[in-house]
Amino acid sequence: MAIYDTDADSSTAITAWLAQFKVAATGAITFVSGTHTFHVKWINRSLQKIHWDFLISGDDEANLSFPNPSKEEALGKIVTLNDHTTNYSVNYTVTDTVMQYHFGGSVSQNNGDDIYYGLIVLGSNSTPLPLKILRNNVELTSHWGNGKNQTDSNTLLRVMVKGRSAGADIDNLLVHVKASTWLETYAIWGTTLALGESVASITTADDPQNTTALLTVQGYGITKSEGYKLVDLDGNGNKPYLGEWSYAGAGAGTKKSLYEFVKAILVDGTTDTLYGVDGDLWTGRVYDCVITTTRSGTWVQNETLSWGTGATAGTGHLMGVDTLTGTSTTRLVFHLDTGVFPAAALVVTGAGLATGTISGTPVLLSTKPEHLAQFTGNWIGAYGIGFLAAEVGLGDSFIDLDGNIVTPPNNVAISGTVEALNLSDDLHVFLAPKDAVLTAPDMTVYTCVGEIIGAGVIRVNEAIAADTPQTGWFGVLKTGDTTYKFYEYSSWATSTFTLVSTIAGTAITASDPGMHAIFYDSMTGAGTTKTLTNSLIHSSDFAVIGWIRHGDASGVDKIVPISGTVTSAGFSFSGTMEAEV
Repeated sequence: MAIYDTDADSSTAITAWLAQFKVAATGAITFVSGTHTFHVKWINRSLQKIHWDFLISGDDEANLSFPNPSKEEALGKIVTLNDHTTNYSVNYTVTDTVMQYHFGGSVSQNNGDDIYYGLIVLGSNSTPLPLKILRNNVELTSHWGNGKNQTDSNTLLRVMVKGRSAGADIDNLLVHVKASTWLETYAIWGTTLALGESVASITTADDPQNTTALLTVQGYGITKSEGYKLVDLDGNGNKPYLGEWSYAGAGAGTKKSLYEFVKAILVDGTTDTLYGVDGDLWTGRVYDCVITTTRSGTWVQNETLSWGTGATAGTGHLMGVDTLTGTSTTRLVFHLDTGVFPAAALVVTGAGLATGTISGTPVLLSTKPEHLAQFTGNWIGAYGIGFLAAEVGLGDSFIDLDGNIVTPPNNVAISGTVEALNLSDDLHVFLAPKDAVLTAPDMTVYTCVGEIIGAGVIRVNEAIAADTPQTGWFGVLKTGDTTYKFYEYSSWATSTFTLVSTIAGTAITASDPGMHAIFYDSMTGAGTTKTLTNSLIHSSDFAVIGWIRHGDASGVDKIVPISGTVTSAGFSFSGTMEAEV
């Protein structure tokens, strides 16, 4: 196969072109056989050659008696095929198949009603890989494999794309080039076709964070998180995001597991979807809209959307709304599939018939080809993508949907793994911050405000320390008692612990001493391996102390002591139970 670019020998290129294609008396240019590819200028040069000849040669059916077939401009980059239907019953045209063997410029026919445009993809990759071309929410059938017409070392691909058909531009002449090969970084580039040759740029490399076998990742039990979410990633209150992604379900689970899971949704050849969009067709064109009256109905997550007519028309998929109740919706975020984004005052309609009127100009958000974020072992957040707060920490950074840079504190895990003697053994764990002097838990961290029986909170006179676990147990020594009673709490804020249940037995009196425990609970596990986990925000190291006990009537085990320091890496403990003999 030879590539005949503009600098090819004229006689050789024209001879090869005429052997590969036939020019009929009607003007129809069709493919005969061959594998060579040609710059579009050789269409005009070859047509002019056979229309200069006195005699018809080969399989071609035109000669000097025929009207002018074509012209070229811009150094051969713009070719126009002429229509002489009225006077000569001849109309020079090419087919899609013919155009598969050309590159480098545009070819117009049928008086400009049909136009093929040149597309050149510049860039580099670490290994030859397939490129997808998306047009009008459809992936074009590849005839280019891992590259074609690579006329220099910086060129990955040069092909022709039909952008105008029957007098109408296809999707406003917009195409996207996409690379999404597993184990490589992803890339997406959108470009508008124009006369001549339009440029896209794609650069990929080996992805050091994508090293797991695809089938393994596709087998993860991670649940997709889609929709509008309010999440507190930095301890400063809820902020708006798309999704609240977690690596839960991926075995032990890590940030890398989640990163690869979402890459697998978007990998080349995928059958999965993201926000209802086929992963192969995902372009990352995400718009944030303000919605005003009139509005109605109920939005359906991931539903298709449509708006406008003619030049204002477009379609998309709903990524999130601040409320699914259409009459109260003020914010809508969508992925643009076809057409243009909705202009002010246009009505967006969901497939479920909810409607909302656009106020102002929608904002195009900055997105990453892998969707979630740039990932280096830490998240460098894509615009508006949310994560489970307990799974982010020091080194991660995010941008919420309002454009605020969010830097989370260092959430660290506190965990334990203990081997029990029997499957049914119920191991109890007590773990709390250590007293500054005594070799014992700090039992007098707080003084209580006082709570009545049935209260769902415990208030303290002191500010709760930032490194207190967001969930845990609060112990209080009630007036008249000699033993601390522990209540599980589900959250805390400022100086108030919110309880899972309510105050029972006796009330809490003002100034009763209190403490918090990281664990005051049973370990879990179906087998003999028992585990327990919690997390907290690390701001400075602190010592902890506690123990593991098993002492039911079936048999008493030796106590396993716990001690150590919670550091910026968290804290873990382990052990094996031994029977008392």
